Formats: sequence, structure tokens, C-alpha cells
Amino acid sequence: MRRQILVAVVLALGATACGDQTRMGAAATFGDAPRISEAELSTAVTEWRDSYRENPLPAQQLTLADPESTPRSVLSRLIAIRVSEQAAEDRGIEVSSAQVDDFVSQVTRDGGDELFGVFTMSYGIPPSHGREFARMIVINNKLATGAPSDAAANEQVHQALTQTAQAMGIQVNPRYGSGYDDGLLQPPVTRLSTRESGTA
Repeated sequence: MRRQILVAVVLALGATACGDQTRMGAAATFGDAPRISEAELSTAVTEWRDSYRENPLPAQQLTLADPESTPRSVLSRLIAIRVSEQAAEDRGIEVSSAQVDDFVSQVTRDGGDELFGVFTMSYGIPPSHGREFARMIVINNKLATGAPSDAAANEQVHQALTQTAQAMGIQVNPRYGSGYDDGLLQPPVTRLSTRESGTA
């Protein structure tokens, strides 16, 4: 179980994209595919913050993409979900609802949706995106199939996601970062406001 989470979340989110101007009102764009709007991101950030206030985990239990900024942490994860979904589509990988349910049960030991919401929140994922996050993990584990070791699995998934992301034409609004590189939104070249706390 531990290997699954590490492969899927911490070590296997590779991508590169430029940070050119995005379409107005977009937090991130993906070529001709649907964008992530600033309004959608704002809603997701608000939900994450509300969840955190209800379940204030210690800092050492949070695995945020950017602990200094909640918006960048959430956006980074939402982009990662998109990349995994595209990687699955490109490679004909299918994920059933039963497989997602099984993963949720494993993580929570049948503790239910509320406990899984706390788990996803700890990774910078709003609870309403929890099943998408679970699908991402299942997809990434499938991408690791056949690897002879954990290190090889991590590299195999990393390469698959990097290849996919590079073909997706990802562009990030400069308000949130200078690009999407190695699974993270890089900090903006020029910050437009004071630094935010990752737990605000």
C-alpha cells in the first residue's frame, strides 16, 4: 500500500510546460482541451481550506505541492490529475469504479468517505476531487506494471507522465507559477501579492 501511494503521488508526477500567457480567466490551459478556470481553482481552494479548518492536521502530515501557497498546491494536484487521465487514455488504460472503491477502502481501512476526505486533503486535494485523486493513483499504479523494482516503477511512471504532459501543451497563468515542471508548479517569477501560508 505504501508503495502505491509513493509511486502515484510523491515520486511519479513528471512534466514540463511553459508559463506563457494563458487565456483570460484560466488558471491553466491544456491546448484545445478544457481549461482549469480561475473560478474553478478558487472554489477548490476554498473547499480545501474549509476541510483543513475542520481537520487541522500537523504540518508533518501534510504533503502539499507548495507549502507556501494553497492555490499553487491545489492547482498542481489538479493538473497532475489531468495528466494521469490523459496518460491512461493514450495507453488504453481503464479504471473501473470498483477499483477506485477498492483503493479508497484500502487507504481508509473501510473508514468511509469522511476519512478519505481527510486523506486527500493532506495531499492538497479538496474532498470533492477525492475520487479523481483515487483514479489518478490507480492509473499511476497501472503505469508501473511490469517494473522489476520500486525504483524502476517510479522511473517508468515518471517517464510516462512526462511524455504525456509535454504533449498536452500545458500553460500556467503567471499568477500561479512560471511553469509546471517535475510535477510541481514553479513559483512565479514576480509575486503579485504577499506570500500565502499553505494552511491559510
